[in-house]
Amino acid sequence: MAKNVPIGVLDVGSQKVTMLVAEQRANGLAVLGVGTSVSRGMRAGCVVDVKKTSEAIGAALAEAELMAGCEIHKVAISVSGEHMKGINSHGVAAAVNREVSKASALRAIEGAKAVSLPKEMAVLQFLLRQFVLDGQSGILDPVGMEGVRLEAHLHVTSVVESVIRNLCKSCHAAGLSVTSQVPASLAAAEAVLTPEDKEMGVAVADIGAGTVDLVIYQAGTVAHTAVIPSAGHDVTRDLAHVLETSLVDAEGIKKRHGSAMASLVDEDFAVEVAGLPGRGIRQVRARHVAEVMEARLEEILDEVRQSIVRSSYGEMLTAGLVLTGGTALTRGITDLATRVLQMPARVGEPSGLEGLADEIDDASYATAVGLALGLPENPWQPGWSAATMVKRVIPEWVRRRWS
Repeated sequence: MAKNVPIGVLDVGSQKVTMLVAEQRANGLAVLGVGTSVSRGMRAGCVVDVKKTSEAIGAALAEAELMAGCEIHKVAISVSGEHMKGINSHGVAAAVNREVSKASALRAIEGAKAVSLPKEMAVLQFLLRQFVLDGQSGILDPVGMEGVRLEAHLHVTSVVESVIRNLCKSCHAAGLSVTSQVPASLAAAEAVLTPEDKEMGVAVADIGAGTVDLVIYQAGTVAHTAVIPSAGHDVTRDLAHVLETSLVDAEGIKKRHGSAMASLVDEDFAVEVAGLPGRGIRQVRARHVAEVMEARLEEILDEVRQSIVRSSYGEMLTAGLVLTGGTALTRGITDLATRVLQMPARVGEPSGLEGLADEIDDASYATAVGLALGLPENPWQPGWSAATMVKRVIPEWVRRRWS
């Protein structure tokens, strides 16, 4: 990101659209403006109504531009949804004359990129995990090393291409061109993790309204990503059904009086619940609200646990679980997560920001802040050459050394 040049980033969720305007300064990222609007055209990370989505994007954009005092025409966007898939891939190349050259490293990467995908899927991002030279793992820059057999290990994120196109179309209708698309889980992780977290092993669960986006870091790099198709809106629907109220009122009760642990709620405390049309307002025990929420959140967190177990990295997460997203603001959720996953859990909040930092210092803004902080450019772009693809795979400091 160029210094002192305002940039825009857009997190289009199933419940809320967030637009940030920021600039890179000497001391770090400064937030100049933030705009939010109710998301009405998205469901579980997918556009279901281009017009409504573009209107929501436009409303968030106008608010952010007014606050920042500038116009934004280009944005980086987050991508989520159960249509996303993450797999690990590797390619092999021989080192000529027993010394690894840049050409050998690139051949290994090209081999790792040759993944077979269904015709409706497209690669969103290639991430270099490591090189392995004659069985020695954990190598990020093998050029100049002596050996025979070089392996390149990548993490490949793919998406249904039409989902990306409809999201970009919604942005274009709001007057924005899309410069890059980044998996929401990686953006959220960028905002809340330290290099030490990634090195020790950590999982980030970004619990939004429609999905949970999960990413696991091991030895400093992405080891696993997954999307779980149940999240905060399922909690709201359960409350609406049990309390016999509207989804809007159920969402309000969840935010104002909700708890992930019923034991944290006073048994004598009651909340007012507006009934469905034709029914009056009545009193409901707040603990009953928490019991409904705890049951669903426990189920969601258990799905997170199962995904971590399937990844085979569950025993390596020394730094535990970090929760982001709007649902991470629920009282007692770290206690519940610790109980369900049997590992330390904390809520991840963006920090170290300048400007309007107080406006976005909670877990619900983690994805937007991570987008603004910046990630390696993603390589999903029809027509890009293999050489251009590789530039997005290799870390910047390695590319400088190879050039």
